[in-house]
Amino acid sequence: MKHKFYPYRASGDFLRFTFESISEQRIVRKKAEFVPISPVLYNFAFGDVIDDEEINDLAVTNNKDTYTVLATVIRIIQDFLSSNEDKLVYFQGSTPSRTRMYQIILTKEMANWEEKFTVYGVIDGEMMPFKIDFRFDAFIIQLKNNMQHGD
Repeated sequence: MKHKFYPYRASGDFLRFTFESISEQRIVRKKAEFVPISPVLYNFAFGDVIDDEEINDLAVTNNKDTYTVLATVIRIIQDFLSSNEDKLVYFQGSTPSRTRMYQIILTKEMANWEEKFTVYGVIDGEMMPFKIDFRFDAFIIQLKNNMQHGD
């Protein structure tokens, strides 16, 4: 993604990141975190910060900065993977429409990520290489130059 992005802060272990979505009306704190599912697979959670630390992944911020927020999220995932080269990141939208939005963005931005990342789609619990014409339930991403043997 070639869009501008917000500055963000990372925890020392690069598992939690925070930034602010800024509009003329308000500033909304955002948080992204990586939660281990297995030794190599991490779930990516993202949303507005509520109750000082919890993530609300159903919030609709409406700051009219969707591309800036998504560019920031992509940078965060890239930083996590650069610091954890042998890891994979699992993500899906908190709603079917958000998952669909992620697929649209992955398709639209494919030329910008396909040199750096390998992206898989997940459908009915099965992982397969990302394809434009499929509707996936979730996605898994890893750095391309650190693919596991057998991929």
